[in-house]
Amino acid sequence: MTRFSRRLLTAALLVAIPLAALAVFLLAGGQDLKARLSQVSTGMPRQQVEDILGPPVLVLPIKNQRGHVLVWTDMRWQVDVVLDGNHSVIRRRCAHSNSPFRRLQEVLTPPP
Repeated sequence: MTRFSRRLLTAALLVAIPLAALAVFLLAGGQDLKARLSQVSTGMPRQQVEDILGPPVLVLPIKNQRGHVLVWTDMRWQVDVVLDGNHSVIRRRCAHSNSPFRRLQEVLTPPP
């Protein structure tokens, strides 16, 4: 490899990596889980919740009670919706997900 081709490769990488990162941030935009969760309210039936959030990635039964916890995740958020025995929402919660994207975002933008 000649000196010119190494410099050209280095320059191409210095341009391509930030462009790829920018593309990821732009493509990850739109209505994320947190925004869609704001449409979910207490008393809403499970089918309506799934119409808004899509199928859950995890369904957990609640011990000694009738009901379930439904879980959704994306690159930024984890959403938990608790259903009673009648499959109606009794509680909803949103927290930061533990994804590589979120960890990278925390490294690049330190807390104020």
